[in-house]
Amino acid sequence: MRKVYTSFAESLDGFIEGPKGEIDWIVQDQAHYKFLQELWESTDTMLYGRKSYEVVVAAVRQSKSLMNPFKHMKHLVFSSSLGFVEEGFVLIREDAGRMVEKLKNEPGKDIAVFGGASLACSLINRGLIDEIIVALSPILLGDGKRFFEGITGRYKFKLKNAISYSSGLVVLTYTRSVAAA
Repeated sequence: MRKVYTSFAESLDGFIEGPKGEIDWIVQDQAHYKFLQELWESTDTMLYGRKSYEVVVAAVRQSKSLMNPFKHMKHLVFSSSLGFVEEGFVLIREDAGRMVEKLKNEPGKDIAVFGGASLACSLINRGLIDEIIVALSPILLGDGKRFFEGITGRYKFKLKNAISYSSGLVVLTYTRSVAAA
């Protein structure tokens, strides 16, 4: 069975975006890119919610090289409001949970939820996220958007790995252990 993970950057006070949606505070650490490249090599499917998809498309338009580490992957966008997606992406209108259950049982590499707090939380609520990877940036934002909004139960995870970088960035990898209601 394939592993599904979500990976995101978070401030010390628990925000994934600043109060105006800004993400310019995220630490860009060159040493961390090696970790990310290894992670992406073990991944063949990337899942996006509408908002994350729009951020990625805007970034790709600015820098064609951005998507290079993702070329070998399938890119699935879950949205009921989008009419179409850019070339290289597939628009999925069916229930994300059912689709991810199917994907987990197909042969292949790992599956990543890229950003997409709403999508990731809906998959956590269905017991479909196996790993959570948090890149903790050494900054306090004071306000903004939190990642774990909409969680409907208790889900227990255990620390698998912790990596700290000279930039102050700390990457924590947690694996799902047992669900507690």
